[in-house]
Amino acid sequence: MTTMLNVVIGIIFVLLLFSLLATTIMELLAGALGLRGQNLKKALKNMLATTDADEMILEKFRNNALFKQLSYQFGKKHYNPSYLSSDSFQSILFDVILDGKDLNVDNIKKQIDELPDEALKSVLNQFLQESEEQLDGFRVKVKDWYNSIMDRASGWYKRYTQRILILVGFFIAITFNADTIAIYNRLEKDPALLQQVVDMAVQYTGNGQNLGVVESDPEFEQALQNVKTILNQELAAIKSPLGLGWHNVDLKDLSITDWLIKLLGWTVTALSVSLGAPFWFDLLRNLVNLRGAGKKPEE
Repeated sequence: MTTMLNVVIGIIFVLLLFSLLATTIMELLAGALGLRGQNLKKALKNMLATTDADEMILEKFRNNALFKQLSYQFGKKHYNPSYLSSDSFQSILFDVILDGKDLNVDNIKKQIDELPDEALKSVLNQFLQESEEQLDGFRVKVKDWYNSIMDRASGWYKRYTQRILILVGFFIAITFNADTIAIYNRLEKDPALLQQVVDMAVQYTGNGQNLGVVESDPEFEQALQNVKTILNQELAAIKSPLGLGWHNVDLKDLSITDWLIKLLGWTVTALSVSLGAPFWFDLLRNLVNLRGAGKKPEE
């Protein structure tokens, strides 16, 4: 049982390192392509412009000075904000609706009735009624509405990036020849290698830091540096012992069956990587703790 647990720990440690690389690459892509900003734009469109003909409020919202100040630069490109707080949303929305008029319930009621988007008009009128036309209560209703929409938007983003992570996982698996089945066989048959990888896993989880979490929205230079660090430090330490890569592989010796097994191993790696680094780090830490608790005290 101890040997099998060590093998599982070794495999999970390897998957964690590849997941860290995949998640870091994902953050690099998300920043370079402005994926979070696009997701926020989609959520705002669902709230403020249910039809293409009614995008006037949405455009005014995006042209608001506060909204523009919250935009960010990644490399040489500027993108819409990747995050907008409920306070900022409520402030910008009120500014857009009132269009320079004083902030009071009467003006808000009048301006809402002149909105071009019928769905937005109905929602805001409902909030006014539920708040008994009290300004503070109306503010709270608008903020809660935004938070509920953004909870759904987070789900959209997670599902979207999950698909990209699978593609990134396949790219990593093929580039490194990271075949989970072959890694398992190598660890099971080589006790010395297994102990080496397990020791690395124990050391990795024992420094008291949650290294399985990759920073969201890093700066461009920081994202590149994170990728280089994982490649040159974490993965470099296990690449040679585990036989990762293609330098020692003779493609002529691989049969169709070998390729099919390797494809299956790559698929397992890609799907595992798509679960994300935090998942594998938490699992690894729990198994390392279980392994430590199961050791017999020395006499």
